[in-house]
Order: sequence, then C-alpha cells, then structure tokens
Amino acid sequence: MKPKKTNNATLTWEMMQCSRDVLGPTCMQKIFSRGQSQINRYCSSPRHEDHQRNPLDRLHLLFSKLDEEGERELVIAALNHLCSSIDHRIQEKAEVQPDKLTVEEECLDDYPEKVELDRLIASNAAPELVRRQGEHTCREIMETVVSYEEYCKKNGYE
Repeated sequence: MKPKKTNNATLTWEMMQCSRDVLGPTCMQKIFSRGQSQINRYCSSPRHEDHQRNPLDRLHLLFSKLDEEGERELVIAALNHLCSSIDHRIQEKAEVQPDKLTVEEECLDDYPEKVELDRLIASNAAPELVRRQGEHTCREIMETVVSYEEYCKKNGYE
C-alpha cells in the first residue's frame, strides 16, 4: 500500500479526477471500458460543456431510485459490496429510536429477528446474509435498550 495522501475531493467529478491522477488514465480506461475522452468527461466540472454524469453520480441515482421503490436492503447490500474492497461496512447515521410504544413490545420485536438469524445460520446461508441479519437483530435489540432506558428515566429508576 502506498503512503497516505491528503485528498480534499468532495464532489464526484473531483473524486473521479483524483482517481485518474492516482491510477493514471490508462487504468481508468481499462476499469470503465471507456476511451480517454469519456474518462475526461467524467473528471470535468459540470460547468464544462463536455461534462457527463460519472459512474459515482449514476450509482447515487440508482440507489436513490431503488430506495424510493422500497428496496433499501438491496441498496445496503450493494453499498456493503462496494465497501468490502477496503474492509468496511456502511453504518446508519441516525440514532436508534424505538418503533414500539412499550418496552414489552420492543422485546417482542426482537424475537423474530433473532429467529431469522438462527434460521439463516442453520440453513448455511451466505455469510453476507447472516451478517446483514445480525445487524438487523442488533438494531432491534438496541431499540429495546433505548426504550428501556427511556422508561427508567421517566419512572425515576436511574
């Protein structure tokens, strides 16, 4: 691995431009099966008349549309696939918020997720599916924990 450089790219075209600078135009051409002119369009500012939507923008659009269609799990799977190239996984930004009215209901909500996790393991499901279900299970359990903490605060059990 090469020494770490500081990269301040924040816009997708800047990210593409930095990628081209690091990897070289020939490598970018091989990766995307596109000619040098097309790679240059991906790396140019939208203000430039030759600019075209780059693959990062296209993935963003694809993921947004899939999420609108209720396919968030598919988007998460795709993002985790992309993140796996650097041994990372995505993580939700939002704080865990209970989705049931009582601690008891939250407890009951945990059970199906745990049963599904165990079912996937017993059926020798793909490790990625087991991991995703494990993450769902942990989220449900954390909703229960937060619900219980809120209950304790409200009832003076701190």
